[in-house]
Amino acid sequence: MNLRGWRAAGAAFLAGALAALAMPPLYWLPLAVVGFAVFVRLWDTAPGPRSALLRGWAWGIGHFAVGSYWILEAFSVPPAEYELLGLPIVAGLAAILGFFPGLAAGAARWAAMRWPAMSGRYRRLILLALAWTVAEWLRGHVFTGYPWNPLGHVWAFAAPLLQGAALFGVYGLGTFTFLILAAPAAGWRASVVALVVVAIAAAGGQFAMAPTGGDGPMVRIVQPNIPQAEKWRPETRAAHLAKLIAMSRREGFDRMAAVIWPETAPPFIVEPGSPSLALMATAVPSGGYLLTGAARGTGRRQDGVWNSLLVIDGAGVILAHYDKVHLVPLGEYIPFRKQLAPVSGFIGRGSFEEGDARVTLGLPRLPPFSPVICYEVIFPAAVTGPGERPRWLLNVTNDAWFGLSSGPSQHLASARLRAVEEGLPMIRAANTGVSAVIDAYGRTLASLGMNEEGILDHRIPGAREATPYSRWGDGMLLAVIAFLGVGLWAGGLRGNRPSA
Repeated sequence: MNLRGWRAAGAAFLAGALAALAMPPLYWLPLAVVGFAVFVRLWDTAPGPRSALLRGWAWGIGHFAVGSYWILEAFSVPPAEYELLGLPIVAGLAAILGFFPGLAAGAARWAAMRWPAMSGRYRRLILLALAWTVAEWLRGHVFTGYPWNPLGHVWAFAAPLLQGAALFGVYGLGTFTFLILAAPAAGWRASVVALVVVAIAAAGGQFAMAPTGGDGPMVRIVQPNIPQAEKWRPETRAAHLAKLIAMSRREGFDRMAAVIWPETAPPFIVEPGSPSLALMATAVPSGGYLLTGAARGTGRRQDGVWNSLLVIDGAGVILAHYDKVHLVPLGEYIPFRKQLAPVSGFIGRGSFEEGDARVTLGLPRLPPFSPVICYEVIFPAAVTGPGERPRWLLNVTNDAWFGLSSGPSQHLASARLRAVEEGLPMIRAANTGVSAVIDAYGRTLASLGMNEEGILDHRIPGAREATPYSRWGDGMLLAVIAFLGVGLWAGGLRGNRPSA
C-alpha cells in the first residue's frame, strides 16, 4: 500500500471510519483489524513524520466522525434552536480529536527514523502502540479531556476481556488492544500470537471473576422515560413530578433503603425550603432516602445553579448533596462566560456552576458511595471521593438528548469500565435508559433498555478488594509503558549487536 497524497489520506479516513464500527454497540472487530492494519501500513510507508502525522490525522477524523455522529441528535431536540450548528460542530470535534492519532503517528515516525534500532517490524509496532497510548492519555486530559470511546471499549461485549482494566486501566488495556488489532500488519506470526493472547485474556478474566456477592440494601431505580423535548415545559412539570413519585411508590416501596431518580429528574430548580421538597419526600421510603439528580439552587439567583445529586429524607430535608465537578464544555457551561458575558449570553441560555470536589457520602442504612453525574463517568481514576474508599458508585444521567443513537450504549460502556477499574459496583439511573445494576467486574446484572419506562429493584452488589488501578491509578499505565519501552530498547541493542 504505497499510496501518496490525497489517496493516502482518503484510505486513512476510510480505515478510521471502519475501525469505529468496532465500538459499542456494534462491536464489528474484524473491521477494526482492517482499520488498524491500514493505519500501520500507511504509517510505515510515510516518507517522513509530517506525512505520517497527516495520514494519522485523516485516520482519526474518519474514526471520530463515525464515533461521534450521535452528538447530532442533541441539536435536533425540539425546539432545535441550534440544529444548523450540529454538523459543523461534530466535524470540528472530529478534526480536533483526530489530531491525537495523527500526533501518535508523527511522533512514532520521527522516532523510528531517528533510531535505526527501530527498524524491525515488531519493534516498530510496539513503538507505534506506545505512541498511541500516550496520545490517547493526552486526549483524556488536555483542555479538560475527552476520553470518549478509548480503544479498550472494543472488548465491552465480553466482561472477561475487560478485566485487564482492573490492573492497568482502560488506557493500558488500549495499549494491548492496539497491538492485537494491528498484529496482521506485522505478519502471520504476530497474528497467531495476538489470537493466543486474546484467548488467554478471556480465560484469565473468566477465572478472575468471582460470583457476584454481597447482600447490600435494596434500592429502586426509577426510569421515567420522559422525552427531552417535553421535560422542561412549564405546563407538564407537575405531571412529570407526579409520575416520578407514583413510579417510586409502586409495590415493594416500603422494602427499599433508597429510591434513585436520574440526572435533573425534577423539572425545576430545587432550593432549600421549596414546597416541591414536601412532594418529593413522598417518594422517600420509611427510614430511607431519595437520591435524585437535580438542578440545585440556593434561593439567591446571583449564586448560580449546580447540576447536583441530592439526598432527601422523609421530612423533605436535603441531608447532603454533590455538585458536578466536571461539566460539559458548551453543553453545561460556556468557557469564560463571566469575562465575556455578552458573547456567552448569545451562545447559550446559561451555565451551571462548577462543584468544589468529588465526595464520598456516608448515610445510615446505606454503604458509603461516590456519586458520578452523567459525563463524569467517562473519566478514568476520577470517579471516587477522597478519604474512605466507597463501597459502590452511583451514576445518574440523562441520555434522552441522544435518542436511539450509539451514544447511550457507549456511555454505558464507560460506566462498566469504571466499575472494573475501581472494583466497585455501579448503580446507574437514566431518564430514558440505559438504567442498570453493574457489578464490580463490569457485568450488567439487571437493566432497563432505551425508551423503556419502568422501575428496577435490586440489592447493591458487593465490592471487590481494591484493584491495583484503584490504588495507583495511571501509575499502572506508566508501568506498562516502562515495561514495553525497556523491552523495545533492549531488543534494539540486540538488533545492533555485530555478528561474530
